[in-house]
Amino acid sequence: MDNVEVYKSLPGWLQRIVPFISIVLSLLAFSYVFFRYTQGDLEFVHWLRIIIFSIIGVVLLFSAITFAFNKEESWKLLIGGLTLLPILLMLQLFLLILKVIRIVIQSIFQGSVPEPIRMFIENYPSKFDIIILSVLFIIGVMWIIDQLKKPQK
Repeated sequence: MDNVEVYKSLPGWLQRIVPFISIVLSLLAFSYVFFRYTQGDLEFVHWLRIIIFSIIGVVLLFSAITFAFNKEESWKLLIGGLTLLPILLMLQLFLLILKVIRIVIQSIFQGSVPEPIRMFIENYPSKFDIIILSVLFIIGVMWIIDQLKKPQK
């Protein structure tokens, strides 16, 4: 189902408020950009967030303007602007991975395990964790057996 069909399947009241949703989300994106910009001493990551949120804000603003001329295209722009949000989540995941790698490298060169990792190793697995993992393992094995029993098409 493409975006035009999705738009046409929406209730009428929701179709009419698409520009308002676009404007509100655009204002939120621009307010975040303004807030982040006024923070000062911006790092490279913050500049990336500012750029992505600026693009989201502009696309959503164009979505609200386009609604007067072509409602389906406005819906496409709204969805297109919101699909940039996973890029921000991927950026955060990438930063987390880099931070973990940095901690591991620092701990190797220092010759000691960082405190959070040491506490995790000492406390894991508890008896409750073993029960949960055992149940999940049994459910996984039963699911695999069920999948193998089904006739192959």
